Amino acid sequence: MLTRLSIRNIAVVEEADISFGRGFSVLTGETGAGKSMIIDAVRMILGDRMSRDIIRTGEKKASVYAEFTFGKAVPDQVRELADEDGNLRLYRELSSDGKNLCRVNDAPVGTAFLRAIGEKLVDIHGQHDSRNLLDPSRHIEYIDTFAALDGDKAAYRVLFLRLKGIAKEIKSLEIDEGEKLRRIEMLDYQIAEIEAAAISPGEEEKLKERRDLLANAEKIAGRLRAAISALSGNEEGGALEALHSAASELSALSRFGDRYEPALENLQNASYAVEDVLATLETEADGLDFSPKELDELEDRLDQIYRLKRKYGATEEDVLAFLEKAKEERAAIAGTDQRREELTKEYAVLREEVRRKAHALSENRKKAAARLSTLIEKELAYLDMPHTRFRVEFYDQEEDGPLQFHGDGIDSLEFFLSVNRGESLKPLSKTASGGELSRIMLAMKNVLTDKDSIPVQIFDEIDTGISGRAAQKVADKLWLLARGRQVLCVTHLSQLAAMADADYLIEKKEKESRTSTGVRLLNEGERKREIARINVGAEITDLALSSAGQMLEACRARREVLLSEAN
Repeated sequence: MLTRLSIRNIAVVEEADISFGRGFSVLTGETGAGKSMIIDAVRMILGDRMSRDIIRTGEKKASVYAEFTFGKAVPDQVRELADEDGNLRLYRELSSDGKNLCRVNDAPVGTAFLRAIGEKLVDIHGQHDSRNLLDPSRHIEYIDTFAALDGDKAAYRVLFLRLKGIAKEIKSLEIDEGEKLRRIEMLDYQIAEIEAAAISPGEEEKLKERRDLLANAEKIAGRLRAAISALSGNEEGGALEALHSAASELSALSRFGDRYEPALENLQNASYAVEDVLATLETEADGLDFSPKELDELEDRLDQIYRLKRKYGATEEDVLAFLEKAKEERAAIAGTDQRREELTKEYAVLREEVRRKAHALSENRKKAAARLSTLIEKELAYLDMPHTRFRVEFYDQEEDGPLQFHGDGIDSLEFFLSVNRGESLKPLSKTASGGELSRIMLAMKNVLTDKDSIPVQIFDEIDTGISGRAAQKVADKLWLLARGRQVLCVTHLSQLAAMADADYLIEKKEKESRTSTGVRLLNEGERKREIARINVGAEITDLALSSAGQMLEACRARREVLLSEAN
């Protein structure tokens, strides 16, 4: 159960620390005191999307801490997360810059993880539940929950989505013959053009280098001749001759000692190096053959590659990749008929399996709908709607074509209601008043309670539009519901407040010229005064206090009766 809720800087709530007990607890207080902020704080700790506007004015961040205590009876859905003492601690902090800090038992997590945990711990029933009841497209969810069809529906959806995928692929293959022939002709042309070019990666760069060489052949030849002449000699002699002459002179000095040997050796090495360079240059010069024809051929080849790149890709690699894709598409189109035939056979087999599972879901829903109707009518009779008839109407689906199926099977259904004796059944969305809708929602939750294991139920103003005897019946139901789990309820009705095991007063206070909301658990005397306030308003008389005390006494006795009847 939720044992502690600590709130910091959530709207008008500056600071609130609430310790909850077992059973049925109510949150009461004047209109506008901030009861909705307490619910918002719970939604925040459960991972709901929150606006930064929720942060108290002037503060940089808001936070909520919640502690759930299970002892040895940890629910299966959170068993791996609870600590060794059976406790589960959740924390969430929202900063003014939009950042979230979330922790589970002090370990950092994301809001999605927090939301996944929250769905297993707390179920909040509020206005959105009423909207769901008024939305016929959501009614199938109630039937599936009651019938425990989640597993069967998940298995069906796997096949259904696969069926949709096959249908989509079949449609994509349905090209008319004329279009198919035109596409094949285009692909054949593209494939032939690229293959005929026989290009290779890096070819363009090599061709450009050769083209530049040929385009500058005369200049290169002139430079080579000049270099060769400088090395080998002209009228004034060349570098190689000068090196040989110098080496000869130093060699003649050898008879005077060996001090010139190193210099002689260096000169000889230099002459060898010059000879090597000269040989290389002469080879280059001899091999330099300027060919206008070759240059023209290079230019034509480069132009061909350029045109291919303009059509099929920025590089040779891209052009070749386009070729492979074109071949694949050509093969795919050529094999379209065979592939379509294979898929059509697979579709027929799978469609039969989807149909079988969809009809099984439908049969289970119809059986469950009959049971649900009986139970809802029984619950509503207890909640002071004795002549109510509740039915689940199924709409027939067309059997022809692939559109027969949808994500939930083949069923389209809606809740119908008749509140008064003699009235015909009409769609719930067009029939139920606010007070009736509140009781229908409570009846639905009571019926579905055994289908889930969520330990905490929170009702946000379940009492809308009800009063008197009906209000007492609602109070009885909430108290009985709380025998198996923890129930918290925001209420404006004294019947619910008196029937509760605990009452938490939410009240506004002025502090340093600012409004702040606080929450405190009321003792017996304070509960009497709060019930009197709910009944008569701010001017509380002795008679109102006496009446409130009698309500509390009557509810204590009523709880004993309810327990004995339940047993």
